[in-house]
Amino acid sequence: MKKLLIFLMLIGQALVLKAQQNVSVKHGSVVGYNLKLHGQTVAMTLQITRLSDSVVLDWKIRNTATGRYVILPGAVSKANKLNFVQPEPNTTVNLANQTFFFISREAFKSLISRKSYQYDNTIYDLKGDGKPETITLDGNVISVLHVAARNETTEYWILNNPDFPLLCRITGNPLEVNAEITSLN
Repeated sequence: MKKLLIFLMLIGQALVLKAQQNVSVKHGSVVGYNLKLHGQTVAMTLQITRLSDSVVLDWKIRNTATGRYVILPGAVSKANKLNFVQPEPNTTVNLANQTFFFISREAFKSLISRKSYQYDNTIYDLKGDGKPETITLDGNVISVLHVAARNETTEYWILNNPDFPLLCRITGNPLEVNAEITSLN
């Protein structure tokens, strides 16, 4: 009986790992969010139309307003600020030193090696024992890193992916811009 229980636990772990491997962000991926803006909930999607040295995100809010963010190579690599400016419809915004809904690769590298990173003049520390957490999305389990701001209320759950550390959840943002990922295709 004990061997059967261990066997079933190993199969369960293997299925979780397989599900984690099946969820990825790539060129063409569409990410759905529920944004909570100053007490209102708004649906937003981001389509990743370029994912290489630069990142291009086409956004859509409530299936009506659309626009584009182009995050330039220097920002993808080394930015230390997030853009929280409300997007303007029918515009393309080029971000040379900020990211939008993800952290830079350098910040992610710091998070993994030092268990913290600095963004927007705030230090974010890895929560818990420093191990990834999981969230379930569309029946898939994805690995995230949970961080909390020092001396502030903001918390992020970041996709555990060094190539594209996507923000999956934002809570406690003093700008009253919080978000929850709802889909990733």
